[in-house]
Amino acid sequence: MKNKNGMFENDTQMTADGVLILHILALMGEPVPDTLLTEIIMGPGLVNYFTAGQCLSALVDAGYASRSLDSMGKALYDITESGRGVYESLKYMLGGGLGAAYESYIRCHRDDIKKRTKIDATWTQDTKGNFFVHCFVRDGMRAVVDITLPVADKQDADYIVNAWKNNSSKLYFELLKKLLNRS
Repeated sequence: MKNKNGMFENDTQMTADGVLILHILALMGEPVPDTLLTEIIMGPGLVNYFTAGQCLSALVDAGYASRSLDSMGKALYDITESGRGVYESLKYMLGGGLGAAYESYIRCHRDDIKKRTKIDATWTQDTKGNFFVHCFVRDGMRAVVDITLPVADKQDADYIVNAWKNNSSKLYFELLKKLLNRS
């Protein structure tokens, strides 16, 4: 795997990045959606995106992290018991403030992170240029709300994503009222 300078990452760096991912999963204490885990890993800007993805796959393959799908088919990651053992034996590799930087990041963003493990919205664009917004509410591994909407453009997609993240309960209630023709 090449780093941003075109050089190959060494095994020690890959191991340290893997330990960092285990550290993040241990701090979270519950399964984390893949997109949110990526945002947390990239948040402080200290890890290469591609290396992080490779490390996460290797952790799952080795049985140190688990990858499961919720009822909507979205990937969730968690640390396994064997992963906790590896993390405990190698956490010394998080020296130089690396572990502390992520602890601080998670502490500062904890409310948003916890909320987003349960309520979130994202948008995608297909190959034809169409935009879709996916809004959901999760209770553990089960989706209690799962809505996908086509929208006109990126501006509408961003607006709906932000509205859902800030007020999903009210929006869902209003949608149900309209669909059920109740005022």
